[in-house]
Amino acid sequence: MKKLSQKSFEEHVNTVKKFWSKNTEKRINSEENNNFKTIDDFQRIYGCLSIGEYFIYIINPNKGTFEYVSPQAEVILGYPANEYSAELCVQMVHPKDLEYVIDIQQKIANFSMEIIPEERVNYKFTYDFRVLDNNDNIHQIHLQHFFYELGKNLLPNRVICLATDITQLKVGGIPKMLVYDIKNGLNNLLNPKVNSTLHLTKKENEIIEYLIKGYTSQDIANAIGLSKHTVDTHRRNILKKNNCSNTSELFSLYFKK
Repeated sequence: MKKLSQKSFEEHVNTVKKFWSKNTEKRINSEENNNFKTIDDFQRIYGCLSIGEYFIYIINPNKGTFEYVSPQAEVILGYPANEYSAELCVQMVHPKDLEYVIDIQQKIANFSMEIIPEERVNYKFTYDFRVLDNNDNIHQIHLQHFFYELGKNLLPNRVICLATDITQLKVGGIPKMLVYDIKNGLNNLLNPKVNSTLHLTKKENEIIEYLIKGYTSQDIANAIGLSKHTVDTHRRNILKKNNCSNTSELFSLYFKK
């Protein structure tokens, strides 16, 4: 396995933990003692439908720790469930995919703070990337990630992830995030054929799609060759003509079909 320099490795781990804990909520002890009785039932059902071997893990994002990792994780990647940590996650990601994965983590954090708080549990994020198992074999892992539980302040305090080994289907490619509305029939929110209730020009629709992906105004400006000032102007115009006071309201309208 290719090793990152110690400084680089620690920086990546700290970055991942920061994205996990950003705008999340601490759970009280009684909540942390939940034993996930429904996990076994869920795994039996998913096992009949899965396109590859899979495992489930649950993260406490505020602490940056793993509360649960299913035993299949060791079968697939060779690491015992009790060894999973942010450090191990960074270590396992293929070096050529690591920057993309960290960028996706940031975009998920950005997206979650732009939507109406009550609706955070309505969306699922997916992407696939390469990981190295305990014997340095490459696996292509398709990851589904969603906020399983919100705290009193409607901030995420439990995240559930479903990791499926799809090596038999593909290996490689640039990791790209997709966002799905799991409340309304698993609609891919980045599907250009999806109609929204907003009044948008082609350029404004392009900017909205970048916002959904978690891009900042500066990120969008860099991506489409405009100045940040121009992007901010577009954003203000979009809000004004759709009678929205903020991006959360805008997203809520955009996701209505």
